[in-house]
Amino acid sequence: MAIDNPARLVDVSAALAALEPLGAHQYCIAFGPGSMQFCATPNGYSTIHLPRKVFRDLLAGQIKKVLHASFGNNANSYFFTYEMQDGTIAHRAGSGIPAGSRCFPDRISSASKERASSLHVQLGANRSYVAWSGSLWVCHGISGGLRAVRHHSSSIDIDDANGSEGVLLSGTIDNMAWHNDSSWYFKNGNAYAELRTGSGAEVLREAWHNLIPENLAYVAINPHSLTGGTFAFFEKAQDGCEPNFVLRFEPEDVVSRLPSRSNPPSIHSQVINVPKNSEGLQVFQWAASKYTGRSHARDAWELELKKGEQMIPHVDPREAYVRSTVDIEKMLKAGNIRTFPDLTRYMNACTKDACSPQKADPHHLGICSHDLYKLMQGSGDYCLDTLKMERNKWHPDRFARYCHSDDRETLREKAQALFVLFGVLMEKTPAPEPVA
Repeated sequence: MAIDNPARLVDVSAALAALEPLGAHQYCIAFGPGSMQFCATPNGYSTIHLPRKVFRDLLAGQIKKVLHASFGNNANSYFFTYEMQDGTIAHRAGSGIPAGSRCFPDRISSASKERASSLHVQLGANRSYVAWSGSLWVCHGISGGLRAVRHHSSSIDIDDANGSEGVLLSGTIDNMAWHNDSSWYFKNGNAYAELRTGSGAEVLREAWHNLIPENLAYVAINPHSLTGGTFAFFEKAQDGCEPNFVLRFEPEDVVSRLPSRSNPPSIHSQVINVPKNSEGLQVFQWAASKYTGRSHARDAWELELKKGEQMIPHVDPREAYVRSTVDIEKMLKAGNIRTFPDLTRYMNACTKDACSPQKADPHHLGICSHDLYKLMQGSGDYCLDTLKMERNKWHPDRFARYCHSDDRETLREKAQALFVLFGVLMEKTPAPEPVA
């Protein structure tokens, strides 16, 4: 179906918050070249650098949920599957996707709604791809190991100059991911699920070792990563608890909700246990200062300490940022807001005398620009674009639309104060260098 996409002055984060989340055990993590990324989970959506046409689709307000997304080797190579508000299935393909990955969706989309909704086009590096719907598949340029396992799983497997196509012996393809270093993952329903790792993929191999393969709900490997070390593994949620996961976004450390089976976590481990609720956030106590001042005198953002003084205990910024993002997106989605978020629950580290009156003012936010700076560092992508995107959530006129009428003016003032704090950070953050 055709998608109308009139551009409107709406924040993309609000458009994402308006989408219906995926169901239990459903995930989509799409990695693209550079920092391009799209994530869809049962808890909502997030994105970095969406293609312009997909951005307009979201702002048009006709999409109910995003079922699938994938990025190829350039900005015009992408494929998205939407469920629309009227229940129909729609696809958005970039002009740069390989020809073979375009013909298969055109054929499948006209077959039936069931076929269209199960359609996946997984794009990779060097114009590689796999497209499938149910038991039908086509592919080109994938690694030999993945090609072999799919050959043995198929009753029909035909090769030609443009790639391969076939039909599975039984069941359907549930998931597929690969990297040029010969790492790959293939899941054929309950009949077969396996991950193989290539040379130099020790981090990926260790992450897999820590999981229970039978419990896996989703696997994603970034095909555009230089080392194959960017990935996401999610287990199925058990007994209403948050799901276990292991993920890594290079060059960051591994983030995990479960300890290593072979080596229990130590205080020096880089693996982070992400908690299930705000009250359970992992807290770190900073050491007392031996001297007055800053250890890096030229760093104006570094907090000054007095001899013998300790920082207020606070959570790891990465955990705090993830929790604040989830909580705030849920709040915006629910609407009819009557209380402003308590931002000190996420970060309250600054002890500068100059900031104390502002932080103690009950009519203010409880945090200062130094706290907000530390919290935003937890995003892993602290830059001017990220600050702009986050600040837009708190534009007072836009935020007021989510508020209960009885509390709208009071909450609008709080949003204005946070909007201003983001402005302070933006003034101190250099713009990116222009691309030559």
